[in-house]
Amino acid sequence: MARRNRAAKTRSAKKSAKRPGTKAAARKRVRKAATGRSAKAARKTAVRKSSTKTKTVAGKVRGVIAAAVQRVAGSRPWAASENDPIVLLETDHRRFEDLLKQGEETTERAVKGRTALLDRLTSELNVHELIEEKVLYPALKPHAKARDIVLEGFQEHHVADLIVKELHDLARDDEQWGAKFKVLKESIEHHIKEEESTMFPTARQVLSAEELRGLGARMREMKREAERRA
Repeated sequence: MARRNRAAKTRSAKKSAKRPGTKAAARKRVRKAATGRSAKAARKTAVRKSSTKTKTVAGKVRGVIAAAVQRVAGSRPWAASENDPIVLLETDHRRFEDLLKQGEETTERAVKGRTALLDRLTSELNVHELIEEKVLYPALKPHAKARDIVLEGFQEHHVADLIVKELHDLARDDEQWGAKFKVLKESIEHHIKEEESTMFPTARQVLSAEELRGLGARMREMKREAERRA
C-alpha cells in the first residue's frame, strides 16, 4: 500500500514537471517580483535625488542673489583722498548703474532679492539726491549757463522718487514690477547722461577749483551725517 502511494506521488510529480509552462511561469513570476522591487527602489531614489537637487539649486540661487546685492552695495565707495565733487557723484552713478542692471535681471521668483535691492537703491538715491539738491544744484543755479539743467535735475529726481515709491507699493512678484523697474532704470540712466554730459562739464567751467573742493567737503559731511541717521 505504501509503495503504491509513493509510486502515485512520483507519477504526479513527474506529470507536474512535464506540464508545459510551469517552470517558465514560475520564473516569470520571480522576474516580475524582482523588477517591481527594483522599480520601486529606483523611484524612491529618484525622488530623493530630485528633492536634494531642488533644495541645492534653491539654496544656490538665494546665495547668488544675496552675494550680488552685497557685492554691489559695498562697491565703489568714495575714495578717502578724493575731494572733487564731480568724481564723487560719478562714483555714485556707477553704483546706481550696477544696482539697476541687477534689478532688471531679476525675475518674479526673486522676491527677497528684489526687496533687498530696492531697499539698497532707495537708500543710495535718497542720499545722492539730497547731496545734489543741497550742495551742487544751489551752487550752479545762479549761473545762467547751468540754470536750465539744474531745474531739469530737480524734476528728474522727483520723477525717480515717484517711481521708486510705486515699486515699494507693488508686490515683488507682480508682473508690473519688472516693467516699472525698467522705466526707473531708463529714467535714472537718462538723468546720469544729462548730468555727466552737460551739468558736470558746466560746473567745471563756472566754478573755481577752490569752490569745487569746498563743495566736495560739504558733500562728504552731508553724506556721513545722512548715513549715520539711516
